[in-house]
Amino acid sequence: MMSGFETIVMYLGMSFLVIVAMLGASSLLGPYRPAPGKATTFECGVPLLDPGHKRYSVKYYLVAVLFLVFDLETILIYPLAVQYRPLASLGWGIFFEVFVFVFVLLVGLLYAIKKGAVDWR
Repeated sequence: MMSGFETIVMYLGMSFLVIVAMLGASSLLGPYRPAPGKATTFECGVPLLDPGHKRYSVKYYLVAVLFLVFDLETILIYPLAVQYRPLASLGWGIFFEVFVFVFVLLVGLLYAIKKGAVDWR
């Protein structure tokens, strides 16, 4: 009987063989008719007016990261708000931990506002 590690290696090996077989069969049996029209970008029946590779401002990514941070904050605080009654028996420790968590994120938000990360101009 095989151990857990040997089973995993066998599973990965078989998966690799199936992938190679499917890609090989697709390239051998599938049609290959290249055309210049097939290589162009086409969306919703209208040819594109602008190039597909635009440069975005770094501020776009900063706002996206800030959104993720505060979205995660909401996700982490929501279970505590829903289960507050059972957690109240633990005392003030939970309250202060959440307060410190929110305070650190608030300081980060104020820093981002001061640096102009959320300013779109």
